[in-house]
Amino acid sequence: MTVNSKSWLALYASKVPETTLTGLQLDSRKVGPGQVFLALPGVNQHGKAFIAQALAQGAALVLTNEGHYDDERVVVLPELQQLLPALAAGFYNKPARQLQMAAVTGTNGKSSTSFFISQLASLLGHKASVVGTLGYGEIGALTPLPNTTPHYVDLQRILAGFVSDGVAVTAMEVSSHALVQQRVAGMLFDVAVFTNLTRDHLDYHGSMAEYGAAKAQLFTPQFSRAAVINLSDEFGRKLAERSELPLWVYGRMEDCRGFSRYLGYSGVNAGPDGYQLTLHSPQGDYRVSLPLLGEFNIQNVLAAVSAMLVLGYALADVLSVLNQLSTVPGRMELFHFPQRFSAVIDYAHTPDALQLALQALRAHCPGRLWCVFGCGGDRDRGKRPIMGQLAELTADHVIITADNPRSEDVLTICNDIASGMSPDAAYQIEPDRKAAIKLALSSAQAGDVVLIAGKGHETVQIIGTEQRQYDERAYLRQLVTEMSV
Repeated sequence: MTVNSKSWLALYASKVPETTLTGLQLDSRKVGPGQVFLALPGVNQHGKAFIAQALAQGAALVLTNEGHYDDERVVVLPELQQLLPALAAGFYNKPARQLQMAAVTGTNGKSSTSFFISQLASLLGHKASVVGTLGYGEIGALTPLPNTTPHYVDLQRILAGFVSDGVAVTAMEVSSHALVQQRVAGMLFDVAVFTNLTRDHLDYHGSMAEYGAAKAQLFTPQFSRAAVINLSDEFGRKLAERSELPLWVYGRMEDCRGFSRYLGYSGVNAGPDGYQLTLHSPQGDYRVSLPLLGEFNIQNVLAAVSAMLVLGYALADVLSVLNQLSTVPGRMELFHFPQRFSAVIDYAHTPDALQLALQALRAHCPGRLWCVFGCGGDRDRGKRPIMGQLAELTADHVIITADNPRSEDVLTICNDIASGMSPDAAYQIEPDRKAAIKLALSSAQAGDVVLIAGKGHETVQIIGTEQRQYDERAYLRQLVTEMSV
């Protein structure tokens, strides 16, 4: 049968009592008894092709936006896609309203900033969770996600689970893809955080202008009640200038002047395991210690602290636990080797992120700085020579290797990277990633630092269409043990 939007709520209540419905499901393969299957248009196929399968698996109700069906369990609602965000939120009892919610977007730093918000809330005695690249849930017990930002239907289910578990604060990454694809439709965040904008995802967005416009959507009254923006980023400054939202800013102190609500930093001193710096705020100046590597992590921490202030936490309380923050898995994660050199695993896979990671480690490196990295196949090819050039300029020795080559030839990708480097550059090509890492570590000497960039927290290497198990963090721990013998 086909219904219009006005009769939908009455139909929903009378034909299929709400008590019989156990959840909303977008994937017919995951439908179970009592669930509602949402048969929507997909990238390659419409979900209506799987209605029979969903019913056979026990679906109590199917909602779709087109077609005609005699089965009363299948309801056709032409406006389904417009109504679904509110329907999904209502089905799960509007969980976002029962949580303090921070949304974090930007090219780099989303995962770290989200983790820092969650850690700070936890350290202050509040149960907290994250949703993002590394998964969803409490830190240390994350459930993997296929996308950085899940579809709003899945998101409402996840948030409802958080509410049931007593979570008070949730920090989630919101990608540019998610904003364009409306995966956070119907959400209203307490605070939206912007980290930075640098070259990435141009194979999807087409231009930096479109990429920036996608990010900017989050900083509107439609999605957020307040904004936290990095003024040490060029796009961030433009975003702040046109902000329609109550605004908090952060960054280097010289960039924050002229704003009434700010967190700035200066007087940075780098040590072997972190930083000391002066934090400036309207309440006064503070000398703080951060057990983290990379100046960008200083900015990520300030973003997180700013978000906590917007959520109503006292600055003095937040600053009292800053020195207890820990590294996000695969983000500037430090490994000490017995030969008195160190290795750092980082997810950096963009030109800017790679350059920032190398520049950051230079401050912690009394010896030579090594860089092991590659570029993904079937992705933005234009960034490959750029990353090669930046690696040459900021590292003392570079080893080019594989990083999710997908359908492309690994050696071709490596040569694309090398094409951006000068003929006399200090680099080697070793297509086997484990061999490349071992080569760098066996060559390193006391005082050296080896950056291993690109994979970070990931646990697979994509070669062709095959996802091969590959946990770089576990491999480094294994090498630390082997090289201690």
